[in-house]
Amino acid sequence: MSVDTQQTNQNNTTKAHGTESPGNPATGFKLPGGGFITDAHHHILSVHGAFEAITGYTAAEAIGKNPSFLKSGRHGIIFYQQIWAKLLHDGYWEGEIDNRRKDGEIYLAWGQVSAVLKEEGGIACYVVHFSDISDDKKEKEDLQYLALYDHLTGLPNRRLLESRIELAMARAERHNKLFAVCMLDLDSFKPINDTYGHDAGDEVLVTLGQRLPKVLRKTDIAARFGGDEFVLLIEDISSMDDLATIFPKVEETIGAPIMLSNGATIQVGASMGVCIYPFGEEKTGDQLLRCADQALYENKANKAERTSFWTIGGKQKSQRTHAQCLLDAGALEVWYQPILDTRTHQVVGMEALARLRNEEGEILYPGDFLSQLTIDDATNLSRHVLKQALDDLLKLDALGWSLWVSFNVPAESFCGQCVACLQGVIEDSGIDPTRITLEILESSDFLEKNTALSVLHEIKALGIRLALDDVGSAYASLLRLKDLPIDEIKLDQGFVRTLEGRPRDMHFVRTIQDLATELQLDLVVEGVETADILDAMITIKVPYLQGYAISRPLPLAQLQQFLSGYLFNMCTRPASLFGFYASQMASHTATKRILLINPSQMNHSVLPDGRLCRGHSTLHRLGYGDDSHLVRLHSAYHLALGVAVQDVGNHDAWQAMEWAQAVFAQAILKAHQQEKITIEKITAVKA
Repeated sequence: MSVDTQQTNQNNTTKAHGTESPGNPATGFKLPGGGFITDAHHHILSVHGAFEAITGYTAAEAIGKNPSFLKSGRHGIIFYQQIWAKLLHDGYWEGEIDNRRKDGEIYLAWGQVSAVLKEEGGIACYVVHFSDISDDKKEKEDLQYLALYDHLTGLPNRRLLESRIELAMARAERHNKLFAVCMLDLDSFKPINDTYGHDAGDEVLVTLGQRLPKVLRKTDIAARFGGDEFVLLIEDISSMDDLATIFPKVEETIGAPIMLSNGATIQVGASMGVCIYPFGEEKTGDQLLRCADQALYENKANKAERTSFWTIGGKQKSQRTHAQCLLDAGALEVWYQPILDTRTHQVVGMEALARLRNEEGEILYPGDFLSQLTIDDATNLSRHVLKQALDDLLKLDALGWSLWVSFNVPAESFCGQCVACLQGVIEDSGIDPTRITLEILESSDFLEKNTALSVLHEIKALGIRLALDDVGSAYASLLRLKDLPIDEIKLDQGFVRTLEGRPRDMHFVRTIQDLATELQLDLVVEGVETADILDAMITIKVPYLQGYAISRPLPLAQLQQFLSGYLFNMCTRPASLFGFYASQMASHTATKRILLINPSQMNHSVLPDGRLCRGHSTLHRLGYGDDSHLVRLHSAYHLALGVAVQDVGNHDAWQAMEWAQAVFAQAILKAHQQEKITIEKITAVKA
């Protein structure tokens, strides 16, 4: 790092943390990163650690110079004056600082500076240590972005939307204005997925995510709520006439033709429920969203008779909704989705999922009916699901399958009564509570409440395991993860289901995997829908997997049949190019970490020879011989790696290694996509 030594006063007295000679400062050089020691006049005496690798300067180029040659030029004189004020007062400074490498690249460093005194008084030397945290900072910013924005459309997500609604309520009261919360659901979206595939459905969502903000005012917000639902927050309304001007534009932009990448042109419609604040009894953001959702349900239920695509709600309805009537009639069914332990190759658990069967015998999923239920309804639903699941566990036990079960409880239900209810159901069942996992949605407001920890500890005291569900949808909870009394995290399936189309999300999966390992938490990855994603997750050693590639949710009788016939595919991993991509990415990340921290751990003699790498034999096993493009790129990567490891401080060699990795990774993905296209064509011909 660079400290502008022109700003220091040589005659000031420094409070040192230690008294050492310049040649032997008591400083922790075992920390990752690098640094240097200067004399009392700020000339570099020696460099240590990864100084050369980080800065691009050799020791010979640095020794004897003032470290100001590392300055980025981004910090003004006041910044350096503040550093020296801290250093002169406390004898120590640490913080973030922008530095510049030899090649001109600016990077963010975490720096530490210590002043060391002589025994007889006066400054002996300054010890500087720093590490390149550019990637860490970017990763944190990426996580913050993912916490507040939908990763598919780029629109604000539910968490950001809820905070904006709370702000809108305060502004509306202060300025005596109205605002509208509009829940918008696409009509006939499922047939698009069924006909053209999920990628086409994603294209529709992305297109609408781009269109909707353009027809709103700058003060309004379009957010993605999940699935094919969007929410519009329209502020600063003086009268209903304002909405009558905006809504037709919304309907028109949604209904405009959408050209898909496959050449097809489609059109979609929409239904919308609207809640106006403060016309109704709704006093919180969650209540406003529920009100808009109820209005949406009414609009869709009366679609044939409606005169507009929106319905304004907010009035209390005395009649029961369709979903409430089905619950009253005992139409609840509990289905189970198996969870695979990739280490034992056995199904070890299952998630209990609520289903309703309507009068025509059709199955309704939670997305179809939860919005029609009150909080009390949802709480009772969860209690019935748990009771049925525990009864079914006993039936499975009798047949020789000892599984654990997870289930979800709405955040609004967490209270002392909830704990007592759980205790009663579990005691009545006789099931060991350690076989029960209660899932809490990470995006729920419950985790932000002061009472959350005490309630969670009460539940833990019953012996129940706790899981944080949909991890990745709320950055605030990730920051608090170490403080929550949880045993398991479940990765938001939105990051996994689309991995083949957005392979960069694999970095986020790996980040959460490392986080779970560090915190000693179990990790369950949901959304494993294809054989190739399954292969990738097994290859990078994710412990627990759940998704269609293993099994769809099943009623108990079908689950028993599945368990009776399930055989784990014991093939050598990776078994696909996508699995090999995941393996290569993980291997490259681990190699870089070792090179930066302790390059002596690497066997330098074998690195340049790709034939000695397991990746070489994997490519052969997948059908790619020595003359193939992939094997040649794999060899080129290892040659670049061999050069980089010989001189870790050589920035050009490091960049060449990264370039070789990027080219190789892209080639793997391209070959994977080509294989899929070929298989689809063969399948179509056979059909």
